[in-house]
Amino acid sequence: MQQETPVSDIVDKIDETVTDDNVRAEELLGAFGHSALLPTLIVPALLVTSPLSAIPFFSSLCGIAIVLIAIQGVFGRARPWLPQFLRRRRLPAEKTHNATKTMGRVAGWLDAVTHQRFQFLVVGPARPVIYLICALAASMIPLLELVPMSSSLIGAGVSLLAIGMLARDGIFAVVGFLFVCSAMALPWFIFAQGSALLT
Repeated sequence: MQQETPVSDIVDKIDETVTDDNVRAEELLGAFGHSALLPTLIVPALLVTSPLSAIPFFSSLCGIAIVLIAIQGVFGRARPWLPQFLRRRRLPAEKTHNATKTMGRVAGWLDAVTHQRFQFLVVGPARPVIYLICALAASMIPLLELVPMSSSLIGAGVSLLAIGMLARDGIFAVVGFLFVCSAMALPWFIFAQGSALLT
């Protein structure tokens, strides 16, 4: 039986959608259909971990998208919705292709190591809790965009939490939660280090 590759499939769809000089966010999200909430959540989470995060305010927009999608997940909405100002955001095609190449290598590894285990952590009542964690973490991205690595760590954490739900792998959800906690602690660590140097 052929092994499923959900993360690689998501990255491939992103790459296949980029055909013009610029691609709109709604075209990327629309590639997964109107009822695919988890893949739609994974897209901005993966993008914020990619080189595209170097584009000014890109991480903040991804953070807002993650919050909106995750909140819909909390309330069990199957059809994701995003406002026009996010859906019409354009991404440069060349940079998006380069980002998918980087993400593709990671996606292959993620698909190889995911398994259905500790499913009680990612199914049933646990799912709204995970969506809420994703929303709370992503809400900090606009505030932490200037803190090195913090946005990418949050994006990685949300990606792992969502992949955990998609692949029914509770281990991934735990690792994703640890990533999110690390990202939230990073600004305090930097502030403490800076204060120590000034004293």
